[in-house]
Amino acid sequence: MRGGEEAVGLKGSTMTKDVTLRHLLDLCRKNEKTGLWQYSAFLSPAEQDDWLRSPEAARFPFLLAGGYEGAERRVLAAGSEAEQGPPEIPIRVVAVKPKSEKYAEELTHRDYLGAVLGLGIERSLVGDILVRDKRAWLFCLASAADMIAASLTQVGRTSVAAEAAAPDVPELRPVFVSLRLNVASERLDAVAAVFAGLSRGQAEKLFSAEKVFVNGRMAADRSGKLKEGDILTVRGFGKAVYHGIEHETRKNRLWVRLDKYA
Repeated sequence: MRGGEEAVGLKGSTMTKDVTLRHLLDLCRKNEKTGLWQYSAFLSPAEQDDWLRSPEAARFPFLLAGGYEGAERRVLAAGSEAEQGPPEIPIRVVAVKPKSEKYAEELTHRDYLGAVLGLGIERSLVGDILVRDKRAWLFCLASAADMIAASLTQVGRTSVAAEAAAPDVPELRPVFVSLRLNVASERLDAVAAVFAGLSRGQAEKLFSAEKVFVNGRMAADRSGKLKEGDILTVRGFGKAVYHGIEHETRKNRLWVRLDKYA
């Protein structure tokens, strides 16, 4: 890592909001004091959102990276490229494939994550897991990559082989489907309903069931307005990046654009 040290997190898989913010602030201050890049463990979308909304974030140079474009879970790198050169963020990729595709199960993100955590690896050391057909690519910190590659031999009931992989394979590039939706307003409940193909009344049940998220945070205020760049997730219906209003109709309805993850 360029002028820095191994990414650090706090013990345990979860941190309170205040503890997380203090931890990230400490990394930024350490960078300011030492002039060396400092790295966090992987942050959830909600933790990133908390940091970006905090007044302290504006005081320090930093960047967020998850190993590929569009990553949800990302590492905070505290430092300035102009002053310290490009960071060498300690993110690695482990490719996992079944030893026999013929007998392999249809495994899910949850299956792979459970298998990795079953090795005794903490959640904060693991980033996104991309599942494509019967293969998966796991983003993790360098400190966990060798153990995952050497020890992950089974996911569910499927025997697998894991090995280090390059981060630029075609399968890791995000695929989007562009959507144009006609909505009554930019209110979250209005957009979520059309995105899910439901009536406004049916969409209300999604909020009650805590299945609607914005930037990884459960949507508590369904009347809030989406902003350009927000990531809308409706469990069971998909995830999309919101790009805002294209134009307004004569009947005062809105055409909005989203890029849905395929």
